[in-house]
Amino acid sequence: MTERQEQLLKLVVENYISSAEPVSSSRLVELSHLGISSATIRNELSMLEEAGYLMSPHTSAGRMPTDKGYRYYIETFVTNREGAKKKRQLEQLKSEKDHELYQRRIAKRISELTGDAVVLVSGPRRAYTTGVYRMFAKPEFHDLDEVMRISEIVDHMERVYAPMLKNPFRDVRIMIGDESPFGQRMSSMTIHYANRSGGRGMMSVIGPTRMNYERNLLLLREAQKLLSEI
Repeated sequence: MTERQEQLLKLVVENYISSAEPVSSSRLVELSHLGISSATIRNELSMLEEAGYLMSPHTSAGRMPTDKGYRYYIETFVTNREGAKKKRQLEQLKSEKDHELYQRRIAKRISELTGDAVVLVSGPRRAYTTGVYRMFAKPEFHDLDEVMRISEIVDHMERVYAPMLKNPFRDVRIMIGDESPFGQRMSSMTIHYANRSGGRGMMSVIGPTRMNYERNLLLLREAQKLLSEI
């Protein structure tokens, strides 16, 4: 992929994340500051579509990212920088002395900050879910059948996460679309943690594929640190 195509893909992903609307070439002319015409941008977008990074919904002339496009964006542009503000927003919860309540407050706060659902698994049979209503308020979930399908999965979170509890991983695991246990239009970002008290568990942010990956990554890494210090 050329540098120009990378920049256009980045703009499409970030605008789609914020608006949930396909991004047109005329909009990209306004945003890109690349000094190229709308026709040139359309040609570049066509090449990105042919390569599988973008798609065109039938109802729109704009483009939206595919799972492959999101994955490229994450691997290329989602950085490892520390999020000081995000850290402060979670560290203020440290005054809570009850460990289980403290973990749940972290999960709830992350849901408030992201607008996505958060699942906290502190054992094979203990799954706490918060923020599902926030997630379902997003435009992707106006389809009642989709809401019912995901709700059924949410009701059985222990089954979903039991296999992952057996195989811990060190950093945030990002599963997009078909990789996710929640279906094609969903993504999940998950951490494992092992704390000083001997407890082990997992936390996931769950939302549509257009979730804000960079923000969620920073929050989950900070949550992992806090949960490990209990």
